[in-house]
Amino acid sequence: MAQRRWALRQLLLVLTVLPCCTSLQVSIPQEEYEIARGGEVTLTCVFVPARPELTQFLIKWEALSNNEGEATKTVASIFKGGNIDIAPHYEGRATMEVDLDQRRSSLTLTETTLEDSRHYQCSVTIPNDDEGNTAATTSLLVLVAPSTPICSIQGTAEYYQDIKLTCLSEEGSPAPVYDWKSYNVENNPRQLPPKAFQEDGVLSLFNITRETSGFFTCSSTNRVGSASCTFTLAVMPPSSNTGTIIGIVAGVIAGLVLIAILIYCLRRRKKNKNQAHDERSPGEMDYFDKDAPEGGEQYKDKKKDKKKDKKRKDKDNAKKKRGGEEESDDDRHSDSSEKERRDGKDSSQLYKDGQRDQYRGSQDRLDDQRDQYRGSRDRLDDQRDQYRSSRDRLDDQRDQYRSSRDRLDDRRDQYRGSRDRLDDQRERYGGSRDRLNDGHDRYNYQSSRDDYGDHGGHYSSSHGHADGYD
Repeated sequence: MAQRRWALRQLLLVLTVLPCCTSLQVSIPQEEYEIARGGEVTLTCVFVPARPELTQFLIKWEALSNNEGEATKTVASIFKGGNIDIAPHYEGRATMEVDLDQRRSSLTLTETTLEDSRHYQCSVTIPNDDEGNTAATTSLLVLVAPSTPICSIQGTAEYYQDIKLTCLSEEGSPAPVYDWKSYNVENNPRQLPPKAFQEDGVLSLFNITRETSGFFTCSSTNRVGSASCTFTLAVMPPSSNTGTIIGIVAGVIAGLVLIAILIYCLRRRKKNKNQAHDERSPGEMDYFDKDAPEGGEQYKDKKKDKKKDKKRKDKDNAKKKRGGEEESDDDRHSDSSEKERRDGKDSSQLYKDGQRDQYRGSQDRLDDQRDQYRGSRDRLDDQRDQYRSSRDRLDDQRDQYRSSRDRLDDRRDQYRGSRDRLDDQRERYGGSRDRLNDGHDRYNYQSSRDDYGDHGGHYSSSHGHADGYD
């Protein structure tokens, strides 16, 4: 019965088209097909050529793309005199039939999936008959019930916050429709908050409070079936983590500010110390060995120390010798004052020569010391360049060795006192010289000469003694 009805429909179509058409006409009687996933569906295409004789033709079924940029897929095709060609992707579940007498072609799909939901095109190519409508399209909808949706939250469920509840089914054809319902903590139905609204499965809640807590159920529905999910919302007071984070950030910022201030103060202090260090004379600078540890000992010139020790010993010996000579001179002046008066001009001259030699020796020693100090200064200049890198450590150790400078000042005062004693001795020798001059004026030259003849041997020994003093 159905086949007879289909034949009558095709005959009516042919009778209607033939009188008014002189070109190829291709059509698909049904615009849309629907089938449940896993089912079987047959698509039918009718074509009417301009000339009834079909010597050559090409009939092809194609699956059009649902996305832009995706190529069209050929499902099946047939050329007159050849076999039906099925595409590899559809092998085993697609078949094609052609009825030339009824001018009809059909495509059957089995085990349909969601990928089969698309538009399909039937095209007929006849040589010298390419005018008119050579292709027609139809759509296939594979019906799939919605999968169980996934409910989730976007935002923080705390007092006076804005949040979003989302609901999404991974599968569903046609596209499912989502709907949210709310229940209180006692699982009793209630209305959604006044300002809440939902769109495409997203429920937006604003300025939530404790009363917003409860159960929220989302249902995903299409004409094939439905599924649902439930989300439990518990609105809590603001956590203390926010205050803790704010406190930590504030503490870090304060610490960075303090460190910056400390670095600035240290650099300023170091700059001032460097300026004060540059203003100091080279003689006031202390030098340290670069191989010593940072808190190491002060640099010492061993050669200079040895020379200082030797000089100190020479000074002590000279003091002892001068002390003995002073005592012997006092004894000679007390016991043999008469001999000294007779000594006269020759004795005075010997004393002058001895003093001159002594002062000349002192001048030579001063020259040697000047050369020695000049060499030490050159070494200090070399060491200043060598130990320039130790300047920072010297700044830190300057306070530590401040007491050393005080001791040096004490020694300088001590040496200044020694210099004063030398000046006193020089004045005393000047007084002795004056006494010799007085003795020369008191005694005439002739009597001194006679006495000198009587005591020649004694003056010879005195002359030898003076040579030893020199």
